[in-house]
Amino acid sequence: MNFIKRILGQKERSADKADDRLSLVLNYQRLQIDENRLEEFERRLIELCEEFGYDVIGQVEVRPQHVSRKTVLNANIPVKMRGDSDVEAEVRRARGL
Repeated sequence: MNFIKRILGQKERSADKADDRLSLVLNYQRLQIDENRLEEFERRLIELCEEFGYDVIGQVEVRPQHVSRKTVLNANIPVKMRGDSDVEAEVRRARGL
């Protein structure tokens, strides 16, 4: 519904925003995942990236999702290989390496 409103140029009401926030909070509670554990998980992922020679170059996002009665953690970690110039990285990407 919010998508249709945005297409039609209607502004999102503050009540809709509050409802979305409440829904997000309830989803986290329903999945029974502690926010502190998620932060620790993010920190450990960053450590692993650094250990394997990658620099984290952006915001790490870990989002729990409920899929087929299971909790799945979806992680988005923007990285760059340590020591690579942008040109070298572009050549490697073009070669499929």
